[in-house]
Amino acid sequence: MAIGGAYLYSFYMSKYHPADYSGPGTGSVVVQVSSGDTPTSLGPKLARLGVVASARAFVLAAEHSSSTNGLLPGFYSMREHMKASLAYQRLLDPANLVQVTVTIAEGLRLSQIVAALGVKSGIAASAYAQVLKNPAQLHLPAYAGGKPEGYLFPATYEVQPHETALGVLTGMVQRFDQEATAVDLPAAARQVHLTEGQVIIMASMVQAEGGRLSDYPKIARVIYNRLAHGIPLQLDSTVLYGLNRYGIVASSAQLSSDSPYNTYRHKGLPPGPIDNPGAAAIQAVLHPQTGNWLYFVTVNPKTHETLFTASEAQFEQYRAELEHNLGHQGGTGG
Repeated sequence: MAIGGAYLYSFYMSKYHPADYSGPGTGSVVVQVSSGDTPTSLGPKLARLGVVASARAFVLAAEHSSSTNGLLPGFYSMREHMKASLAYQRLLDPANLVQVTVTIAEGLRLSQIVAALGVKSGIAASAYAQVLKNPAQLHLPAYAGGKPEGYLFPATYEVQPHETALGVLTGMVQRFDQEATAVDLPAAARQVHLTEGQVIIMASMVQAEGGRLSDYPKIARVIYNRLAHGIPLQLDSTVLYGLNRYGIVASSAQLSSDSPYNTYRHKGLPPGPIDNPGAAAIQAVLHPQTGNWLYFVTVNPKTHETLFTASEAQFEQYRAELEHNLGHQGGTGG
């Protein structure tokens, strides 16, 4: 009975008088409130971060709060060791929202950007997906053909409190416009006998295939040379994109797919960009290196060592070297 009584007392105290700190707290910690968060889902996170003494104290503070406001998604400036009622009040005050820095790397696909923004920006991925159902509101360049892939420029962005998914994505398109203006894309594209849209398609392939920045202009030259000779581009990256797959080497079954992005079966450029390229890849297309190469292989995916040749026989040797290295590095991707 003594043991049972002690358990009941402990249960009663944890439920109705849970551990709680007594003051406004000290120090500083940033807490993310995700879309759909409730006091019950947020409490354990606050307890793990040391903001409140227990999740239950935070839930009770919310239940006893007289405020009619709810939790809004975003990043909040909080303190450690806060009394739960003060922590809840602080999260209800929009003045405590903080600016968030989000870095989008070069070469991410649209789907990857949406996922990254959903994790890092304080705005749900579903909100970005909803915006992308109506891409016209992003004010894409005319040559984008109404499709955002390729035109969400990779960079570091400051996401302000109360920003919307539309605002973030529009800002990325505006950043692309700035880059296009900086290189005078219409005139630069004409210099290499491409349209603006074709430059971005090619840049996305260079971005996907390239490892070392110094190789980008060479890869661009290989693409130009194959186009000039009427040779299919045969880039695994385009095949994998068309199938919504990831990897280094496409399988035989994937290479026989009917996708319009299958550059083994279809000559010329694919119908659109396969990722969102950065400035270096765009510059490589506008300023390719001089050479007669028709093939390249990144023989060592770990070091990004890439070899170039005009010889098909030499290319087959490079391809065998890649297969050998992939075997030693734990699989063939794709």
